[in-house]
Amino acid sequence: MNEKSAGKAAVALAWVLAMIVLTTGCATLKSDEAQPSAKAPATARESATVYHDFSDVMVPRELKVDLKDSFVMRSAGMTSGVLVLNGSVSANSVVNFFESNMPLDGWRMTGTFRSGRSMIVFNKQTRWCVISVSEGRFRTRVEIWVAPTLDEAGTPLTR
Repeated sequence: MNEKSAGKAAVALAWVLAMIVLTTGCATLKSDEAQPSAKAPATARESATVYHDFSDVMVPRELKVDLKDSFVMRSAGMTSGVLVLNGSVSANSVVNFFESNMPLDGWRMTGTFRSGRSMIVFNKQTRWCVISVSEGRFRTRVEIWVAPTLDEAGTPLTR
């Protein structure tokens, strides 16, 4: 084997090894099992989650707040706005996380739409929460929109 052939073989082997490492790493990051189940002990669930600006919207710890795109307003007894987060997790696992965990904070799911960009709608007596989840090449973007209802009875916004 000449030097040129040996060099090509070494480059090919390095390429194959790099692809194996990248594929294995991405599969681990995108695992739907990254989130603890609702049956997991509270300490395990709490260590994998965090509350940010909305004290009743639990978020996976892997998602980091994007301060540039977020806008949250606090007024007398009410916090509303949009919280934008990004992370290296699968969109499907994020949607499953919110569907499982929002009811733990008193939210009622009123609708869901799963696609390239998934939307989940929740409500409480005086507030609405819309969560948008979209998966990109290297990260998943989550937008959490929280807004007050128009009246104290919690009547939905209508035309």
